[in-house]
Amino acid sequence: MAYLALYRAWRPRRFAEVVGQEKTVTALRNAVREGKLSHAYLFSGPRGTGKTSIAKIIAKAVNCENLSEGEPCNQCSSCQDINNGNFMDVIEIDAASNRGIDEIRDLREKVRVLPAQGKNKVYIIDEVHMLTTEAFNALLKTIEEPPDAVIFILATTESHKIPATIRSRCQVYNFRRLTTAEITERLSDVAANDGIILEPEALLLLARRANGGMRDALSMLDQIYSYKGNNSISKQDVLEVMGLVDDAFMAQLIAAVLSQDTPSIIGILGTAFSQGKEAQQLAREASMFLRDFLLYLVAGKEADLVVAGEESQAFFEQQKSQINMQNLLRALRIMMDTADKLRFSEGQKYLLEIAFMEIATLFSEEKSAQPSFLEEKKPKKKADPRAKASSNEAQDALWNKILAAVKEKKIPTHALLVQGKLLGIKDDTVYIAYKKGYKFHKERMEERGNREILGQALKEIMGRDIESQFIFLDDDQYNDIIVKKALEFFGEELVEIKD
Repeated sequence: MAYLALYRAWRPRRFAEVVGQEKTVTALRNAVREGKLSHAYLFSGPRGTGKTSIAKIIAKAVNCENLSEGEPCNQCSSCQDINNGNFMDVIEIDAASNRGIDEIRDLREKVRVLPAQGKNKVYIIDEVHMLTTEAFNALLKTIEEPPDAVIFILATTESHKIPATIRSRCQVYNFRRLTTAEITERLSDVAANDGIILEPEALLLLARRANGGMRDALSMLDQIYSYKGNNSISKQDVLEVMGLVDDAFMAQLIAAVLSQDTPSIIGILGTAFSQGKEAQQLAREASMFLRDFLLYLVAGKEADLVVAGEESQAFFEQQKSQINMQNLLRALRIMMDTADKLRFSEGQKYLLEIAFMEIATLFSEEKSAQPSFLEEKKPKKKADPRAKASSNEAQDALWNKILAAVKEKKIPTHALLVQGKLLGIKDDTVYIAYKKGYKFHKERMEERGNREILGQALKEIMGRDIESQFIFLDDDQYNDIIVKKALEFFGEELVEIKD
């Protein structure tokens, strides 16, 4: 037997197997059991949520030879023929390719013919909103008063395009998007049955990216399973096959945007392009990440996030007090507009770079409007040599204490940190500077794991939570103005500043 795609092999064959849509399933099963089915139905909702599957279950139920409690048996010849697509009295019509008045006139003539194989004829018209106005008009009378043994089931993803005259002649059922938990449970069952080992992170990523559609989730799993050639699927496999980027990567990119670090923005995007990522997909990923950020600001850890994992949530928590929600919303709109424009643009790389720099400018204006210690100016005092020497000793002592505490926790982190220079501490933030030759050390210290180790050491020494900020001292491309102002405010030997 030819291979069946997972979404076809796992298509529900009974009402009880349908995932989600509980109210719709209950109403239709009761109608079948009590013999109160309508002559016409309109199923509307997002793609992959079960509209056509339930239509076929109804078709089996009205032709089943051994119906039990409103459920088709799937064993009789009628049920098996419908499952195999060989039943003459179940007619599936794709309205996208049969949308004209001639096709509907042909349907009107054939609908009067008695069932040839079963007890009832069922017409399933998919994407019915694609019919022309003339075709809808031709269908009106037939839907209103079809022959006794005929049932019409219309399915659409765009119910607002269905004329009111058609809607009023049908029982309307609205299908909802499936929850992440519902999709996760189904994918777990499929993987267990087919011997696929799905890592928890891969499973969650698939469920989230399905956007509420079970068919999309199963299709993605099928594609990745074929690509792998073995039974084990990791999160990285999902990212590679689907052309997605890790949320940690996106957090790094947005962090560069928030800090107006243009060279890093260009470099990060260049890395993504060199790995074969598409500009439009990157714009979509950024849009979803910013959407998650926005929801996190509103609902915190209770937010229903699409792409953000634990690391990204830690990034949100760190940044939320410094972000203006209105500007974040503007940034989201810019990125969504960019994703739309990229569909028709040739210079996609440059358009995406400009969009990110535009967002960076947006947050730059936000920060410049806020009072900052970098903008404060204090009258210069004549340096006291004794105070300077004392401050040098205090700074060296504190820095050595920090280094020792970090070394006890993790030696590789100490090796990265020791190349830096303690600039000062203000408002629960430690500022550590690197020379431009130690870019690698600075970037590794900015990673979450190393930041946490430094944070633990600082808390032990200072008795409170201290955030860390890493900057370059002598690279014209990085924060040169900020460093000059910071040095002017801190002084080169100042250890801790208190207002």
